[in-house]
Amino acid sequence: MNLLIFASFTVFGFWLTFQLRKSRNLNEKAESDFWENESLANSVRKKQLEESDFVVFPFDKLPTEESFSPDPVPESLPILLSLSDKKMINLNGISNTEVKKRFGAANITILTEYDGNYELFVKNIYLLCQYLYDIGRKEEALMLSEETILTGTDSLSHYKLIIQIYQEQGNTAGISWLREKAESLHSITKGAILRALS
Repeated sequence: MNLLIFASFTVFGFWLTFQLRKSRNLNEKAESDFWENESLANSVRKKQLEESDFVVFPFDKLPTEESFSPDPVPESLPILLSLSDKKMINLNGISNTEVKKRFGAANITILTEYDGNYELFVKNIYLLCQYLYDIGRKEEALMLSEETILTGTDSLSHYKLIIQIYQEQGNTAGISWLREKAESLHSITKGAILRALS
């Protein structure tokens, strides 16, 4: 009996040693591949940004400040208007290494600025749409929300607002359209958005 227990422990010890070595080798390879990939990305020359790389949004469709009277003008509106002449780029779901490979390492600083503009836009366009919805201007809220979805946003809050409006309208075609857009996302919120749509 003691011999059987000893043999079992010996076999387990060999198996554990093998698994630890295998895991260490995989980790070392993954780290080596990462740094090789990063080195390659850092050597990519600066590329000219194309018009198709930038986010396009119809800022002329934003409501005017006067249209809110007697309601107060939402704080999000002037912020959005200030972004209308700034460049925006959507880098959701793209790692820094992938960004450098695609656009060149020298573009990383300016792309970070453009991505920051986009993140500020997404936050404030959602706040504006929610405000419009809350004061009963649901059609405007929906139109601006749909335009925002076309920019490739992965904002769960934005999707939930549109889902709510579509459900109120009984718009099953709209829900299908949203699901199609969500399926094309490459971000961590994709699963949560699809669950919200189910």
